[in-house]
Amino acid sequence: MSNILSIISILFLPFLITIILIYGIKTKTPIYDVFIEGARDGLKTCVDILPFIIGIFIAIEALTSSGAMSFIESTASPLFKLLHIPEELISLIFLRPVSGSGSLVVVENIMNQTGPDSFVGRAAAVMAGSCETVFYVLALYFGVTSVKKMRHAFAAGLIGYIAGVFASVYICKFI
Repeated sequence: MSNILSIISILFLPFLITIILIYGIKTKTPIYDVFIEGARDGLKTCVDILPFIIGIFIAIEALTSSGAMSFIESTASPLFKLLHIPEELISLIFLRPVSGSGSLVVVENIMNQTGPDSFVGRAAAVMAGSCETVFYVLALYFGVTSVKKMRHAFAAGLIGYIAGVFASVYICKFI
């Protein structure tokens, strides 16, 4: 099976390029001009998205550098104990809705401290894989599209995120 997948992965890109070229020649599409136009649009999208990404990274760095994240963790710890959520997961729970890449660093730290086969390690892995980066998505997609009314999207995203957190912890607790 792995040999078949290796062959498919090696041949996929040349096959796709060939299909695009054949289609372009058959429909008499100016392939190079269309490619350049797509690349130009892609770069414009990157420039449009960049300020939102920089803003999120600065906010995360400010939270962690200032000690605000430690304060939030220590303040929220009694609530998480009441809900039977390990305190090792608190920073991941607060960081995941803001940044996917930032939360992966937290997951790595959790794995190094508790081990990947521990309850906390499994819960962190499930949480990182199943919980959405709500604030990141809202800031990026709604900011780029200039949508101002996001109240339902925010509420739905937050409810889904909270459900994902509880599901991650309690499912891993019983499995």
